[in-house]
Amino acid sequence: MQIKSALKSAYYRYVNRRLESQKQKLTQSYISGGCKPWTPGYSLIKEGLIVQSINDPALLETFSTASNPLNSSYGEFLDERVIEYPWLLSRLSLCANRFLDAGSALNFDYILLHEKIKNKEVIIVTLEPESTCLWKQRIGYLFSDIRDLPLRENYFDEVASISTIEHIGMDNSIYSSNAQWQEKKNFAFLKAVGELKRVTKPGGKVYITVPYGKYTDFGWYQQFNAEMIQALIDEFQPSRKMETYFKYDHGGWNFAAAENCQDCEGFNIHDTKYFNPNSTKDYDPDYAACSRAIAALELWK
Repeated sequence: MQIKSALKSAYYRYVNRRLESQKQKLTQSYISGGCKPWTPGYSLIKEGLIVQSINDPALLETFSTASNPLNSSYGEFLDERVIEYPWLLSRLSLCANRFLDAGSALNFDYILLHEKIKNKEVIIVTLEPESTCLWKQRIGYLFSDIRDLPLRENYFDEVASISTIEHIGMDNSIYSSNAQWQEKKNFAFLKAVGELKRVTKPGGKVYITVPYGKYTDFGWYQQFNAEMIQALIDEFQPSRKMETYFKYDHGGWNFAAAENCQDCEGFNIHDTKYFNPNSTKDYDPDYAACSRAIAALELWK
């Protein structure tokens, strides 16, 4: 038994060394290649910054109060998840309450096992099964349309929908082969907003983030403008609300006034020559990975 255990331990050490070596090569490839979004190594760099950020109490306090700017070059060349996750975790309570992730944007172990979430009763709503499944940690998965949640009203203390509702009513064929999710209903998200409110307890909070700026229909998602944000708020009719805006510019992400984000345009990697053989489009000079502005809404029922 001791020999078998020693061999097993040696094997796992070998595998971990190989994985670490591969990660280092990918990271170096990303850096030496000019830090281009979505190239090999990009996801590792992004995940590293997210993990570091959500476990930095001082940085979470900055996200919570928005009283000081973020460090220069924060999240440079990286997409909006490096903003959305610390923003959300800076605001969630430590209480062991009922929590809904509407859209499965949080379905990562480094998010679900964070101290702000690990003691909650968590339900994740998504369209299709995913490779990450933390059922042993008692995470519940529900496959459903957010516009018609099979959940009772006034149930959850906190609800999060991170970069999800911009996809509702759009062509979701990259997420599901089910033809019913291939739509063209630009204001279908309002029904989802109503459902998120319905399943939240009175006094509970709903956290929503969406790409923000100049209205753009990308087919598989849409970028919200000021009128759509107002329509969302009018639909929810919160007893209290807090709006926070972030903008990507040369050098990275930072807090911004809503009016300074209204002309922002998103970058769609799928329209470039790297994904579309009929395109000649390259990266933009600022190497934006996706959105250039984010609206983050905290809504009290």
